[in-house]
Amino acid sequence: MGNRLLGAALLMLILAAFSYAVWDRSIANWAFYLSRFWANTARRLSGLGEGVYWLVLVLVIGVSAIVRKKHSVALWALKTATAVAASGLAANVLKVIAGRARPRALDQGVWGFHFLELGYRFNSFPSGHAAIAAAVAASICLARPAAWPAAVLLWLALAGGRVLTGSHFLSDVLAGGALGIAVMVFVDRGVALEGTIRRLTGGRPRPAVEPSPAGPQGPPPTSTL
Repeated sequence: MGNRLLGAALLMLILAAFSYAVWDRSIANWAFYLSRFWANTARRLSGLGEGVYWLVLVLVIGVSAIVRKKHSVALWALKTATAVAASGLAANVLKVIAGRARPRALDQGVWGFHFLELGYRFNSFPSGHAAIAAAVAASICLARPAAWPAAVLLWLALAGGRVLTGSHFLSDVLAGGALGIAVMVFVDRGVALEGTIRRLTGGRPRPAVEPSPAGPQGPPPTSTL
């Protein structure tokens, strides 16, 4: 599943580049004229993509799992929390570097990337909400591969709202999604977190070296001169 997720992340990056060249402006202009009902609905949904909500949720799940000695659930929660935090941090760093103007700046004729330009108007790329939502969705896919349709719908609901509210271009959201997926897969393949959770849940650590199937070795042969 991890490799498939990375493939999806790569596809999202390709679509982000295409969207920047072809779709972004037209979709942003369309979003400006949405009815108030749809704009408010999108705003409420996108608000659920705040990282603090997901951090609190998975940490509560993780602490509960530690108390109940549920090693696998606790490990999942710790990896998810780590990926959510790392995705949000990485997105914020990239925003400063990219300095991309937000859709609202189109009214002033401002478009594109203005590297290292500070301020809210120039931190559109990538979308932090989309990155966090993608990390959560990827975590669900890694834990329950059969639940990938629900994970995709979750990401579309949380990240799509950022486009409908005029907060981000479509390419910002796609790039943020790719970032969140990549971070989650990277964290999932790490091994340092598993030892921590085993200690907290009282699980037995895995041996550093697997015992030989042949059993214990006898004393080394003595050489004769």
